[in-house]
Amino acid sequence: METLESIVERLKTRIDMPTLEKPTSGKSIRGKYNLSPEALEQYQEAILRVEETQEKCRNCRGKCWQEGSLKGVIPVLTIAGDRVTEAVEICKWERQRREQARINRLVRSARVPMAYAQDTFQDYRLTPENEEAGKAARLISGDDSGQGLFLYGPRGTGKTKLAAIIANERLRQGKPVLFSSVPDLLGDIRASFHRGDTEEVLQSVKEASFLVLDDLGAERMTEWVGEQLFAIVNYRLNERLTTVVTSNFSPNEIIGRMATVDRDGRVIDDMQGQRIMSRIYGMCTRIFLGGEDRRMGGVAG
Repeated sequence: METLESIVERLKTRIDMPTLEKPTSGKSIRGKYNLSPEALEQYQEAILRVEETQEKCRNCRGKCWQEGSLKGVIPVLTIAGDRVTEAVEICKWERQRREQARINRLVRSARVPMAYAQDTFQDYRLTPENEEAGKAARLISGDDSGQGLFLYGPRGTGKTKLAAIIANERLRQGKPVLFSSVPDLLGDIRASFHRGDTEEVLQSVKEASFLVLDDLGAERMTEWVGEQLFAIVNYRLNERLTTVVTSNFSPNEIIGRMATVDRDGRVIDDMQGQRIMSRIYGMCTRIFLGGEDRRMGGVAG
């Protein structure tokens, strides 16, 4: 089947040729064209044909996908001197359809958790404990400066929900987002070892224009985990790529959880955690999100 793009390219280059059809009687040209009287007479039939089709297109509202021959395009006239050429352009309804399809693809690839996939800022109940975080979330959802956000606090206070709402708002604007919990991300990286595409997986995370890393600190810390996290946050800091990070732990607790300990639990080396948190500090505004556990209380948010 011939694609829409091939139809457009073929018709773009089609020069109006004499037609065997008889001129439409009783009709006059409605538009104004910078043509000589001789050229207007020569191309009258083509102009009338295009104007008639354009009139139908004005009342189409995208229905040409169910009926009609030139689906998603509108005929136009290009004029060079006294020469008239018929061509086609993508119509506004087709542009809207393609834009919505693009956004739908972005939504599928964003990996926002299903529980929050439809949430908006209207679904986020503001309280004195989360008001600062809510304001910061609204700002970052429309900001492309590279400044990120680090939300931390007790479990159940709405950090993941708020991060998902930020992602959803970006997606509605047609902007790409990648959302992943840190444990799931590390699982994806481990799985890539067997497929042989580890570098591709890492690059897609490091280079995402807007990245949400949910639940930092929930993963079991090893030297390998520390190396992967550092590679990601260090790259994103250097490239000024926006990153939203959430955690149930304070910065000091995260550093402690990432530390190397001996058999008795004594910290031997916490440098890896410090390096990771230093990068997060460098690219994110830090906001504590307090309050009661809304999951336990049965309150959405």
